[in-house]
Amino acid sequence: MKLLNFTLAATLVGALSCTPKYQGVVKDAETNSPISGVEVQIREDSTKVVTNENGEFEIECSNPNAKTLSWEAAGYMFEEKYNLKPSTNLNIQLRANKVSAAAARLESYREHGCEISNPEKPEWNIAFEQFDLKGDLAPDTAVTRRDPSAVIKVDGKYYVWYSYSLTFDEKKTAPWDFNDIYYATSTDGWNWKEEGIALARGEEGTYDHRSAFTTEIFVHEGKYYLVYQAAKDHAGIYTRNTVGIASSDSPDGPWVKESEPILHPTYTDNEYFDRSAVHDPCIIYYQNKFYLYYKGECSFSDKDGNMTWCDPVCGTDYGKYGMKQVKWGVAIADKPTGPYVKSDYNPITNTGHEISVWNYKDGVAILQHQDGPEGGTIQYSEDGVNFEIQGSVSNFPEAPGFYRPVSEATSPVTGASWGICHVLKWDVPGGWMHLKRFENVNKEYVVED
Repeated sequence: MKLLNFTLAATLVGALSCTPKYQGVVKDAETNSPISGVEVQIREDSTKVVTNENGEFEIECSNPNAKTLSWEAAGYMFEEKYNLKPSTNLNIQLRANKVSAAAARLESYREHGCEISNPEKPEWNIAFEQFDLKGDLAPDTAVTRRDPSAVIKVDGKYYVWYSYSLTFDEKKTAPWDFNDIYYATSTDGWNWKEEGIALARGEEGTYDHRSAFTTEIFVHEGKYYLVYQAAKDHAGIYTRNTVGIASSDSPDGPWVKESEPILHPTYTDNEYFDRSAVHDPCIIYYQNKFYLYYKGECSFSDKDGNMTWCDPVCGTDYGKYGMKQVKWGVAIADKPTGPYVKSDYNPITNTGHEISVWNYKDGVAILQHQDGPEGGTIQYSEDGVNFEIQGSVSNFPEAPGFYRPVSEATSPVTGASWGICHVLKWDVPGGWMHLKRFENVNKEYVVED
């Protein structure tokens, strides 16, 4: 009996002394050919290896806990897996990058300059005017309300969701810091009643503990979804936030959050368009899939602490911060809550500070605001990823949330007929925002349903 116990103990000690590791092979998703030279990284351990000529890798980890692994190779989509426990039979399929229509145009800008070609189709051109709101959403310097969602109408009431904070909260380091998501209702789209918190910041340790902000509403088959930016800590306020989602059976809540984010930045030291942040999420239903459009940012700090941007070609000049250019990406899923897979065509725009998107006919229409060569344009895609310029936008509203009409579109711009935006004011220290209504100047296309 003693001998048996000794043998068992020795076996257990031997098992525990084995170094946990990840082992597997990386192949091309289309050809199934092995890929050599792929960088494999364990993020939590900051350890890296590269695949051999047979696409094989083996990387030891510090402990047997689940970790985040990434695979990166030139010409392929960055691949990540979260909460992955040590394994010796990983089969990783990398998808080849594809060149979007926007990326092809950018190469032309590099070669020939930043002058864009805009056909200025009359039916696509659009101009907006803006108006103050009434009721609880009237301007009030004590409260910062920003980044409104789309507007929807349910049982005779309009609904809008937005980021909310107290303007003079000394804990805040930015207007979007320490935010909760509030909502308001209206019977006419002008006079609004603030209903209170829809989605509060999470408990300590959760991915939205520091701030929940910049939300968008999505409705599908009687279910309501709020997709939003999330910051776990102060670092998430400025870089590498995540995207969360919550659902409800009613626009009035209660809202149930998913336990994990549905979208992350690309965690790499290389110049990926969304390495720094994923912002302004917006979901639309398209081609029997769920398309999550988002803004990606890619920036570094130089030796003097100034921000520099990865792809400054034809960007917006911000002085000491250099030429800023932000782009959109899209991730696609079979369910509203994911899992979402980033498109092979990312990035899909050359500009776009906010996400402004709507369904039109068999395709997708977008507005492009600033921070890139194609600001102030309206664009269209028949496949949701390859966008072409169609016309121009005048008096572009800041952070527009469109009214999502129930009626069929009567023109390309019906999806942008009116909505709620925010306005940044600098008449108090640090600035503040309030919400406004915007409308298409051509009243023929202002759809109220």
